[in-house]
Amino acid sequence: MAKVKIGIAGCLGRMGQDLIRQILSEKKFKFVGGFEHRSHPSIGKKINAVTDLDSTFVVTNNAKSVFKLADVVIDFTTPQSSLSNAKIASITKTALVIGTTGINNGQKNKIKDFSKKTPILISSNMSMGVNLLFDLVKQAASSLNASEYDIEIAEAHHKHKIDAPSGTALSLGQCAAEGRKTNLNKTKVLDRTKSLKKRKKGDIGFSVTRGGEIAGEHTVSFISKNDRFDLVHKANNRSIFVSGALRAAFFISKQKIGYFDMKALLKLK
Repeated sequence: MAKVKIGIAGCLGRMGQDLIRQILSEKKFKFVGGFEHRSHPSIGKKINAVTDLDSTFVVTNNAKSVFKLADVVIDFTTPQSSLSNAKIASITKTALVIGTTGINNGQKNKIKDFSKKTPILISSNMSMGVNLLFDLVKQAASSLNASEYDIEIAEAHHKHKIDAPSGTALSLGQCAAEGRKTNLNKTKVLDRTKSLKKRKKGDIGFSVTRGGEIAGEHTVSFISKNDRFDLVHKANNRSIFVSGALRAAFFISKQKIGYFDMKALLKLK
């Protein structure tokens, strides 16, 4: 079987380096290059000169050149960069896996348009466990009535993470809202310090912790007068996101066109 050729967007970031390290150790993948934003100080340097990775590829700012070499590009960057990369993917007809968080609905809609020309898989969390959690939260929210059970979502991540709440937490909120057939934009409560008032029926609250090197922890609590039901996922390290992204890359390399998420790998409806 021919190896799947993988390019990495944001190749010198935390996830980018972890992905390259894993790709170099696996037989079914081949690393064909990585790129960074134009102002990155390591542009033009070999990867093994600026990291501990065993790769002589030169870090480039020419994203299109990497897309042309790759069967699949994996992108853990920023929302604007991911949107730009999706456009390039649609031109070069290269499959794309996006694990970037903080992508808004408008950007998702544009990415969906690009997926009419090339296969794109996007997920706020590449962990298989978290994607199963999405489905469980939707089921629980549908079964546990809003008049009896309040929903609170707590997330914790390392001190380097910028966006808050995490994309995963917002996706969990979206699953809860879908389970209750409500609009998350109307029910989410991100900051209770700005408006001191009682909790409204149907509110979906969020709380955020940033500290240390927490890989990612998410808890969705269903709280009633008489009991509390928690659905929890804790990542011990980033390896689960790396393995999930590579599973997604292998899957998307077999597709022609279309917009996918991790449910396609889990075969969830």
